[in-house]
Amino acid sequence: MLLIALALAWALGLSLARGYAEMGAGQWLLLGAIAILLLRVGRLRRWRQLAAISAAFTLGGARLAILPDSSALAEHNGFSGTVTGIVVAEPVLRDDRVQLRLQAEEIFVHNRSQATSGLLLVEARRGVDVAYGDRLRATGALEMPRSWDRFSYADYLGRQGLFSIMRNAALDILQREQGAPLHMLLLRAKASAKRGIADALPEPQASLLTGILLGDESGISPHLKEDFARVGASHVIAISGFNMIVVSTIVLRLFMRLLPSRRRAAIVCALTVVAAYTLFVGAGDSVLRAAWMSGLLIVGHHMRRRAFVPSSLAAATLIMAVLDPHVLLDIGFQLSFCAVMGLALFVRPLSEALERLLLLLFPLPLAFWLNRIMNEPVAVTLAAQLTVMPLVLLYFGRLSLVTVPVNGLIVPVQTPILVLGLAATLLGGLVPALGTWLYWAILPWLSWTIEVVRRFARLSFADIALDADSRLIVLFYLLLLGGAIVYAIEPQMLGRFATFLRSRALLLGACLAATTSLLLIWAMILSPPDGRLHLWLLDNGHSNAQLIQAPSGAQILVDGGPFPSRLLTALGDRMPFYDREIELLVITQPDEWDIAALAAVLERYAVRAALITGQENLGEVYKGILQQLADAGTEVVVARAGYRILFAPPDTGGEATILEVLHPQAPPGIADKFADHALVLRLRYKQLSILLASDLSGAGQSALLEAGVYPQASVLLLPQHGGAHSLDEGFLGAVQPQLALLQAERGNRRGDPDPDTLNLVQAMLDRHPGNQAEEALRQRGTRLLRTDESGIIHLSSDGIRLRWMPSR
Repeated sequence: MLLIALALAWALGLSLARGYAEMGAGQWLLLGAIAILLLRVGRLRRWRQLAAISAAFTLGGARLAILPDSSALAEHNGFSGTVTGIVVAEPVLRDDRVQLRLQAEEIFVHNRSQATSGLLLVEARRGVDVAYGDRLRATGALEMPRSWDRFSYADYLGRQGLFSIMRNAALDILQREQGAPLHMLLLRAKASAKRGIADALPEPQASLLTGILLGDESGISPHLKEDFARVGASHVIAISGFNMIVVSTIVLRLFMRLLPSRRRAAIVCALTVVAAYTLFVGAGDSVLRAAWMSGLLIVGHHMRRRAFVPSSLAAATLIMAVLDPHVLLDIGFQLSFCAVMGLALFVRPLSEALERLLLLLFPLPLAFWLNRIMNEPVAVTLAAQLTVMPLVLLYFGRLSLVTVPVNGLIVPVQTPILVLGLAATLLGGLVPALGTWLYWAILPWLSWTIEVVRRFARLSFADIALDADSRLIVLFYLLLLGGAIVYAIEPQMLGRFATFLRSRALLLGACLAATTSLLLIWAMILSPPDGRLHLWLLDNGHSNAQLIQAPSGAQILVDGGPFPSRLLTALGDRMPFYDREIELLVITQPDEWDIAALAAVLERYAVRAALITGQENLGEVYKGILQQLADAGTEVVVARAGYRILFAPPDTGGEATILEVLHPQAPPGIADKFADHALVLRLRYKQLSILLASDLSGAGQSALLEAGVYPQASVLLLPQHGGAHSLDEGFLGAVQPQLALLQAERGNRRGDPDPDTLNLVQAMLDRHPGNQAEEALRQRGTRLLRTDESGIIHLSSDGIRLRWMPSR
């Protein structure tokens, strides 16, 4: 109990030190010395314990007081300069940028160089080839991190020793591999594992498994992250205490079987493996906390000491707070602490209560079977949610109403995902074919997890907004901690997890293998083309991004937008998991905003041919994409008006699908405007024709008509996202569409679409009714479909009738 008292005293000292920031470390130490002296003079019976508690309280305040509140580098905030330093952490990839932590060594500012120190958060464009350990020069404006009404980014970064940020930095690599050799080796192994997952699995399954196994969430699209958050399953998409506990349990069970008479040796070996896994995935702060706390829980269970978990959690908190006084304010630490405490306190009583409930509701054989299947995942989920949910309410103001059924459905499959995923990652480097098969084996369970989350997230009542009273939240945790200290309940985590597996190991393994194989075969049967033409307008920012699937199954990707994770997820959702080839890539113009995400696509998919305008461009993104195409041996065609591509009809016969290029009339020059010479495509299948106008400007539309091109089409994708003056009336009259499509992002800065443009389009649609869009109109109730209202738009046609279907 003394450890618990010391941890609470240290935390109290830290809290008071934040409230009395003007007190220095010397004042805190003097205060502690006076308290200890008074205790000794008073000759209290337990004065040594009280003195230790007073010392912890005092040292907690002093520890915070000696922390720096700035850095030498921060003295130059507000000025532009060049900072030289070493990247001291793994780069963090975002959809549109990369974030680097640079340990500054030198700065060039005010026309002179000088030595400096401090951490710098550098933000640069995505695609920069930079890694941990690189020494580089970053040029840009040094800024103090910003703050908002309800969140201080400056305080958040300051707790990590970051007092300066450089946005839109220009980088110049000076030296490679200047970091710690072991860390670099581990990061290379992690990158290799990430590539192996990406090569074997489609999106979003690949990014989900990367998050689960490697702790890298950067590839998961924001929409999918939001869905996981809405249903209370965010703990699945990154390494958490739960994941670490599963890994620890599996490894410990293995060593307990290998060393049945040497329990302590088995525990040491298991913890060594967990430590190696922690290092492998990067050993970030959140991963270390998860490994530390879950390890305590597992060891405490096998040591069978009733007071182990409360005391050990107190010791872990005390050590972490000594090393980093700000850790108590970290949301990740608080969530991990509360989750482990909940598992220690509530798994056993919840498990027993669930067993009694099943026996009450069902006949004995059925109740016994359900209890073995459901008890552990349901009890664990409820136990963690009981202690974590108040924190979620406090920080995020939202309560998920479906978290229990969602976690009950997805938690049981996380164990095979973890086990097979780790096996595939380890064996894939030795036997690639075996690694690929194992990745495929967990594809159904990854897809199950994603589909369950998505379907529940679509429910209007999935979560509700609640403004929780912070005083009630604090009271809840005080009562919880008090109960843990008083009762010191013996921790039990996944105590009965292996019972069913041990008793029916062979049968269960055969059933799982058969089920997995049937699911994969069924997915392959359903995935071939259905003989219809499909068009998806993808939701990837305020940009062009369309995916076309011909009736024969050939896929055409037109542009892609700026956000890689959103584009890869959209492709993975719509292409068969084993199909890693795109037959045709069309780059309608070399605008970075419309094509930046294609670099990531070319890393995952093989492209057989590409169409471009042929306009030279000096942008790094466009040049990089062309280089990727050249390195892959992809045929790149400079297309102009009159160029046609025929896609063979499906095996059942029928007509071919034709893709025509209507514009530009000649390859543009380097000084020409992109929008004047964008590729304009017309897709024809039987009686259906779809015109994709890209970002073609009014001048480009006039030039197309003056060249004698007849652009008539049943469906028109409005150019330039329906912006002001984006549509030439003569061009619209020549197209005579029956259905109009608009690709725009809600709340975009340009204010698109323009009301006048929409009125012009609506007037044209009213003058040209037709039967092509009848079925789409019945389902939608309008003849203008917009991604800013509907999200992804999916059109499907047999060449005669056109259907609009909701997508995700």
